[in-house]
Amino acid sequence: MGGRRTQTDSGSRSSSSSILQDDQEGLSSSSSKAQLLFNNAPIVSSYNDKIRPMLDAIDKLRILMVMEEGIQLPTIVVVGDQSSGKSSVLESLAGISLPRGQGICTRVPLVMRLQHHSDPQPELSLEYNGRVEHTDEDKVSEDIVNATNLIAGHKKGISDTPLTLLVKKNGVPDLTMVDLPGITRVPVHGQPENIYDQIKDMIMKYIKPDESIILNVLSASTSQDLVFSLKFSLLSFTKS
Repeated sequence: MGGRRTQTDSGSRSSSSSILQDDQEGLSSSSSKAQLLFNNAPIVSSYNDKIRPMLDAIDKLRILMVMEEGIQLPTIVVVGDQSSGKSSVLESLAGISLPRGQGICTRVPLVMRLQHHSDPQPELSLEYNGRVEHTDEDKVSEDIVNATNLIAGHKKGISDTPLTLLVKKNGVPDLTMVDLPGITRVPVHGQPENIYDQIKDMIMKYIKPDESIILNVLSASTSQDLVFSLKFSLLSFTKS
């Protein structure tokens, strides 16, 4: 009796496991079909066929530094106070890890070029000072820090020389954004006394053109904090 019960229980567990596996495979198959339908939807196909080449052309013009010649390009500019959560927002969009730590982490304009990539294997690279370095998801944060040190030095100062991060990854939105150093009002040890003015001037340079789209990241736990942070950010720039 005991042996038969054990065999029956084992059979039940095996049957349940088989059903669960079939359900999981069914969900996975459904998700794949849904993704395929989405990618082949008319609006997505139209976007891929028409808009993506335009974004690529804009990125190529940006690399050629045409903005230095007075030719303005549409740009999403990411600004906010230091430790306001900019990195978390960008990480959620790019699906990668960015440098974290105490003090100022972004010390140069970080141009993030996100491109949807059908290949499951991501492709990441860094472009700066005329060089291109390939990286991967495990090392990208460290490589960004190393590249930033080569551009802006190993101390805590900033530089206006851009660092471009190209992320080709399945599922990321086709966007190009410029992440600027977080606003620092009180210089810490190792930072120049006019660090606030340097960052403010850099931000104003990028947001001044009418073509700029400003993504202002605010840290707020309540709606009152949000309103206060927004007013304070606006007043900081209008005063000077």
